[in-house]
Amino acid sequence: MKCQRCRSRMITDTFFDFQDDTGQLYFYGWRCLNCGEIFDPLIYSNRIQHPAPINRKNRKLIGMSKR
Repeated sequence: MKCQRCRSRMITDTFFDFQDDTGQLYFYGWRCLNCGEIFDPLIYSNRIQHPAPINRKNRKLIGMSKR
């Protein structure tokens, strides 16, 4: 798997969460070897439900237009 942030290699890892309310102390996910990005099933579901906004390059900049 490749990292979405830096396109480097990701490995599977075990993460511990001592403040989880469900009683589960650990979970499995992916960790980037280069930048440290963490990707797990919860992060995946949140990214699907709330996709990143699309940046438009053709927006007018206020005060920067030529007259």
